[in-house]
Amino acid sequence: MAAHPVVAGYSGPDSVGAVQLGAALATALSQPLVLATAYRYNPVALSARPLPSDSNERRFEGAEAKVRRARSLVAAGLEVRDEVIPAEGVPEALASLAHDEDAAVLVVGRDLDGRVACEVLGSAPCPVAVSPFSVAIGAAQPLDRIAVADDGSPAARFAVEAARRLAEAAGASLDVLTAPDDQDAGRYLVSASEGYDLLVCGSRGRGRMLAAVLGSVSARLVDQAHCPVLVVPPLVRRAEGGPLGLTTAGR
Repeated sequence: MAAHPVVAGYSGPDSVGAVQLGAALATALSQPLVLATAYRYNPVALSARPLPSDSNERRFEGAEAKVRRARSLVAAGLEVRDEVIPAEGVPEALASLAHDEDAAVLVVGRDLDGRVACEVLGSAPCPVAVSPFSVAIGAAQPLDRIAVADDGSPAARFAVEAARRLAEAAGASLDVLTAPDDQDAGRYLVSASEGYDLLVCGSRGRGRMLAAVLGSVSARLVDQAHCPVLVVPPLVRRAEGGPLGLTTAGR
């Protein structure tokens, strides 16, 4: 089978969980892990004035130090590669790297303002996993109890397929959660998430509008769930060649 790595973005302490979740997913799926750090790169314009300072080089060195710290969070025995990416925008850089790597999953942290997670979710052609802040540094991310939200929609069917394959690969239990008709689905799933290591869901958002769809169940879970969330975005389709039975980022 061709390699479809798990790409995990690391920007600092708020994305420790993303690294640990990425390592757990890569281990379960028997795929390599790519640790990625993006840094702001200012293009050098041609001008009669003196060239800018070496700020780009300093940012690169800082990003290299970050990705080394990220690697220290990963247990030995997993194939790991580092990528330091010059970028004008972090979400675009991560999505582009995931595409180039033909990644099975792109993992990000729940950044403070939610911008990176929402923009990645709005455009990603592969499943995206989002880790909350509440993780223990140095601890492994368990994948023993997995749940998937099912409302009968096409997006949910893709999510169920991904959850089924992941649970089988990880040797985890799998529960299918359907919100009762008399309950708000988002509130029900946020509450239920407290008992799981990972919650899988589909998204019926459209492109970048996902970030602006107030009340979206998937957006609410990304923002409020007690456990990491794996979202199957709107652009993802079924594909037998993918480790999760879905399209990978390069497809």
